[in-house]
Amino acid sequence: MFNCKEIYEIICESINRKDKINEFKTIFGQNKNDKKQGQQGDNSSEVKQFAANFYKASIVNYKGYANGEKQEDKNRYSEIISSALLSKNLLQSWKELAPVRPNHFDTAHTPSEKVEMEKLQGTNRKEEILAKLLFYQREVAGLGYIFDYQTPLKETRNDSYGKIDLLGYNTDDKCYSVIELKYRPSGSEETLLRCVLEAYTYYRLLDIKQINSAVGHDGIQQLKKLPGYEHTNKAELVVLFDEKSCTKDGGGAETNLMLRIDPNKPNNPRYPSKTVVSQQFKECKELIDSSKRKGLQTLCEEILAQEPHLKQIRFVVLRVDTDSKSSYPTNIKGWSRKLDRLYQAETLLTIPSKG
Repeated sequence: MFNCKEIYEIICESINRKDKINEFKTIFGQNKNDKKQGQQGDNSSEVKQFAANFYKASIVNYKGYANGEKQEDKNRYSEIISSALLSKNLLQSWKELAPVRPNHFDTAHTPSEKVEMEKLQGTNRKEEILAKLLFYQREVAGLGYIFDYQTPLKETRNDSYGKIDLLGYNTDDKCYSVIELKYRPSGSEETLLRCVLEAYTYYRLLDIKQINSAVGHDGIQQLKKLPGYEHTNKAELVVLFDEKSCTKDGGGAETNLMLRIDPNKPNNPRYPSKTVVSQQFKECKELIDSSKRKGLQTLCEEILAQEPHLKQIRFVVLRVDTDSKSSYPTNIKGWSRKLDRLYQAETLLTIPSKG
């Protein structure tokens, strides 16, 4: 197996971007905790370092076509990178990742915690706000039961691992959902390749057994009371995204996922100057037409093939639930049907495991 730098160089060369090799130290710079876990030059540690951080590389988020190549579907950046990960057997690197945190659920997250909408909205981190709103809603039609948000994966501060946006339980397919949420009021620009690799990285770093053993986490205790709930070692990866952010005249008041997007004026709705379709929605439509994104399709299939407990990868669009008659949880002070939403979801594509 190649070391971390060699793997990154192979991928940069595959897309004719050797100039990006100089970003190696910024992306994969070894932190203090990495050095404790393995000796300098330990190949297993090097491979783990690559798998844990590759989704953050700027090249993973490149759109369009590789330099010097014809503008054909197979020459898109994400298609070439997907193919390179498979042709050199580099996807195996992710199997080196394992959970390190002894307790994912020591955060005291509870869906019934007291919340004030104005304080919640007093930040520019809109994706995190949306994750919390879904957590407070709990049951999201078409998605499942949300029992945690911002689930930590780090063992120490020096670990480079992020947090899982949302954890859910798919009541239809009886499996846990590792949910990667993508949202920006102006339209998210992240590629599906990044989304899938990020979700897969987090899945490898999650100890699912801790869900069953957790005792002090309110969301999990309520999950266990659901009719038909049963603990399982099966999971799915879910990429959850907005379809588009619309102008007011384009129907934004009825369709935009959030209207409180100005932290300085949280009680006034705001709309974009033009309607913007999210990158994930555009690429998902192309993925459904498998001739356009064969490389990404194959990458997803190979992820499932090397993970016996992964049932599927779902690509899901989040929508406003305008027909819901449910009242919003009473623990949220200042929630308003004029400004705030209840949500539902629609699965656009499911790639199932063949195992």
